Amino acid sequence: MKRNIPHNSISYLSLLLKLLKSRYLWFLLTATLLTLLLLHTLNPYLVSDSVYQLSHVTRHVFDSKSRGVLEHKLAAEIEWELFRYQTLYRDSRCVSDSETDSKSAWLTYVQGDDVSIVQAVVLSHMLQKLSCISERLAAVSDKTNSKITELLHKAGYKVLVLPDLSCDGLSSNHVILNAWNLTQYNKIVYLDTATFPTLSLDEVFDTVQLGKISAPYQSPSNVADVSFSGSMFGLVPDVRTFSEILAQFQDRSKYKCHDVAGFLWYFFTQDDRWLKLPYSYNIRNDRYFPMKSFNSMEVSRLGPVWEWQGKPTRQQAEKIDKPLASLEDLYEFWWVMLYEGLERGELWHWWHYESTVYWKFLHSDPVRDFRAVDIY
Repeated sequence: MKRNIPHNSISYLSLLLKLLKSRYLWFLLTATLLTLLLLHTLNPYLVSDSVYQLSHVTRHVFDSKSRGVLEHKLAAEIEWELFRYQTLYRDSRCVSDSETDSKSAWLTYVQGDDVSIVQAVVLSHMLQKLSCISERLAAVSDKTNSKITELLHKAGYKVLVLPDLSCDGLSSNHVILNAWNLTQYNKIVYLDTATFPTLSLDEVFDTVQLGKISAPYQSPSNVADVSFSGSMFGLVPDVRTFSEILAQFQDRSKYKCHDVAGFLWYFFTQDDRWLKLPYSYNIRNDRYFPMKSFNSMEVSRLGPVWEWQGKPTRQQAEKIDKPLASLEDLYEFWWVMLYEGLERGELWHWWHYESTVYWKFLHSDPVRDFRAVDIY
């Protein structure tokens, strides 16, 4: 049976035959060969080096990922050494630098659920390890029960019951707008309970100015997002600014209940009163370099950190001492700091017998039993 040859194949074959019969092709090949022989005679390394460089560049030019891994590894090692220095020499550093300011304070808002309490424990512990500002305030609404207040005291907070400014009838973090009314303090830096500082953030206090807000970008520079984060900001308490905030918030609430970040963005950017901080102060979703703090509330590819199935046991956590080169390393370190925070605040009984976070994690993985997780 006669096979039908595609027309395109016949055309390509005819073109190839014509080229082979062309005297110009043979002339070009001969000239090229003679040129290579001449170059080899003049410098025997020239041709071989050129071929090697071409193959090497071709092989590695698109291999930016491995180069990035090396850079990130070095950055993680530098950050880790700085963390160890800041924690190990905290007391002498604070005295020598005269950074301690009794009129400055950290502020967070605790909604009252177990997740926010666990995050608040980690936040307080990290601030104790890293910061020279010793005053840590936990704002709660007047609906918060005494049990939560007691837990926050054990975690190292001074608890403030502030007016609930919710504009939709629901419990929300609108209560933190009261921060501008805490005039007993000269400077305040608000941190969401989900904030996980990996280095000292004390320098944020040096950026605050009266009538303005210091806040990091919501997204990295390669993302077209020019809003700021409501998870972290610095301010100078002031009755006049608070009155302006409250008046505009109440007026806007008649038409739409803005979230805190959105409202503050409208309020402070209209008159160019936003003092910009790098995204490194509020990293979300994934590991980013350089890093000052990570927002553990943002759901990453690993899920919420408090539900992470790869968490270390207490025994494993005692041996962990390595740079935070990846998101997994960061999650692992968060659990190490949680264990330390529970130990410091003597909160193990609450964690094991009352915290729904602990039991939710325990029951989500039937392979782990009660004693194997973190009792011993």
